[in-house]
Amino acid sequence: MKVWSFVFCLAITLYCKTEKLEYEERALQITTEAKTNLSKKLMEAMKEGGTKKAIPFCHENALTFTESLGKKANVELKRISNRPRNPKNALTKEEKEIFSLVQSAKGKDGVFPNHLVSSDRAVTVFVPITIQGQCVQCHGKPEGMEKETKEILKTLYPNDLALGYEVGDLRGLFAVTFKK
Repeated sequence: MKVWSFVFCLAITLYCKTEKLEYEERALQITTEAKTNLSKKLMEAMKEGGTKKAIPFCHENALTFTESLGKKANVELKRISNRPRNPKNALTKEEKEIFSLVQSAKGKDGVFPNHLVSSDRAVTVFVPITIQGQCVQCHGKPEGMEKETKEILKTLYPNDLALGYEVGDLRGLFAVTFKK
């Protein structure tokens, strides 16, 4: 009887780990596509007209781009932050706790971990979004930004909280929700 109990527990543990890895792997594929595509489009806008072109592009397209990519992948995909530029990206009470956990678990290598939450109805994988070099033009310290950039941000995002970041900082999280 003890052997069967052990085998059963081992089988459940392996199944859960495999299931977690599958969700996490799929979430990473989706968020990598989102990061790559959005970064590519923002860089194209930057080449066309600098931050004067890129900020309005992001303002008009980032939410719908994220939502449509989620629909295409048959998941709910959103970007969330403790310091949102767009109020629609603000954290819920539960997400604040998760954000704090991810932020405090930064590895010695500077990498933030993914975080998985499972319920009877869904699995949500939270994937960190970190500040890269090109991000500081619009998300860095205001004293280091061009005057025009600050003016555009103030106009489009009057309650902007997404400033003051440095390369490597945790900017937010992708929340990828899979319905069971």
